[in-house]
Amino acid sequence: MLSKAELKTLKSLHESKGRSAERLFLAEGLKLIAELLGAYSCALLVVSEELETEVKALLSTYLPKEYPKRVEFVPRSFEWGRISSLRQPQGALAAFSLPEVNEGFPPTPSGLSIFLDRIQDPGNLGTILRTADWYGVRDVFLAPGTADPYAPKVVQATMGALARVHLHRLSEPLSFLRQYEGELLGTFLGGEDLYTAKLPSSDASALLIMGNEGQGIQPEIEALVQRRLTIPPYPRGGGHTESLNVAIATAVLLSELRRRG
Repeated sequence: MLSKAELKTLKSLHESKGRSAERLFLAEGLKLIAELLGAYSCALLVVSEELETEVKALLSTYLPKEYPKRVEFVPRSFEWGRISSLRQPQGALAAFSLPEVNEGFPPTPSGLSIFLDRIQDPGNLGTILRTADWYGVRDVFLAPGTADPYAPKVVQATMGALARVHLHRLSEPLSFLRQYEGELLGTFLGGEDLYTAKLPSSDASALLIMGNEGQGIQPEIEALVQRRLTIPPYPRGGGHTESLNVAIATAVLLSELRRRG
């Protein structure tokens, strides 16, 4: 059984302070947990006894080193609201170890990467990471002010992309961008038409910069952008909303970059 102290610890992981103190983050639902096993060390897996057979069959497909350090089966009467962040808990919750933060700048990766400048909505961040995974983007750089990628809402929205997309948190984003050895692409309302602009090839190092939901790319970063792109509305001369949601815009841009790359 889970002790009161353990229940309190799991609940604390809903907050950034708790995740930092415990060096753990939460994932819920067997499908998502299965995606993350092997990519992250699992400290604790809590599962409803109704899923015991399914969970044991699932764990049998993993190497022993990938197993959760502890599996706790709870009765059907267990109050999942005490530890779950979901309105409809799925009967499975895991606490995974947070990855260590690498100091310094990683080498410029080949191919296409993404740089997120203060994306604050957890749903947007999670969707962008999921979309990056779909389009084979393996490196995503996070500027200060970006939402915590290991917050429960973000983790759930990624649908397992965290197992494949490498995250890099930057303390000095301007220094990183200045030393980046590739083309810097930025999205703006007034820029080159995405569908007619010359785009980098798939093997060329390029960084797609996506800005804050309300303020866009901050001026200091905007000054470093080498190619300004815009997604044209349709019809071009007709009335339309002011801008696209940043997660939707990222998907459109990645689709065209991959199509022509």
